Amino acid sequence: MMKPLYLELHEKLMKLQRLTHRHFIKAHARKGPMGNPIRGQGRVLAMLKIQPNISTKDLSYLLGIRQQSLNELLTKLEKSDYITRVVSEEDKRVMLVCLTDKGKSEQPKPIEMDNIFTCLNDDEINNFIGYLDRIIESLEEKQEVMDEDFEQRMQEIRSKLGDEEFEQFMAMRGSYSRHLRKKRRKDGDKHDEIDSSSATNISE
Repeated sequence: MMKPLYLELHEKLMKLQRLTHRHFIKAHARKGPMGNPIRGQGRVLAMLKIQPNISTKDLSYLLGIRQQSLNELLTKLEKSDYITRVVSEEDKRVMLVCLTDKGKSEQPKPIEMDNIFTCLNDDEINNFIGYLDRIIESLEEKQEVMDEDFEQRMQEIRSKLGDEEFEQFMAMRGSYSRHLRKKRRKDGDKHDEIDSSSATNISE
């Protein structure tokens, strides 16, 4: 049975999710597809601003969403004439997503987010981010989100896009950056163990 404290925390997180989602939906309605560049159609357009022509498969990996969910977003954007989907000339099995002139002219609009966090000072926000990172990393470990196949796929996409554009994508995606930080920490712990073992052997 879930502890009362855990239950209360879970309920508050769910309520926070609902409220922030409602907040962003209103911003989207007022400002169009780019009203929220970190969710839905706005996020897809923001990604395409970095890489105007990209395969649906690569875009799905970079966004961290299922191909079916991506296709639903692309269909809406295509109907609104923001993007087109064309078959790759190099590989007929690959479908490329391309920005139209309308999509290229659409500019990201500032997200109305600051007023959500004005109730917290900078130290409290940094602490909150740290707590969320720990919860997210714990869930990722349990669900094995970052497996070797995923990491290999990310490296393949990096080689296609180049380091700078890939890092821009990953900064938007977030979870892969957390994975890299966690991996570096683990690698650092292994190196420390090796150095400690070597020092012990030398002293013996």
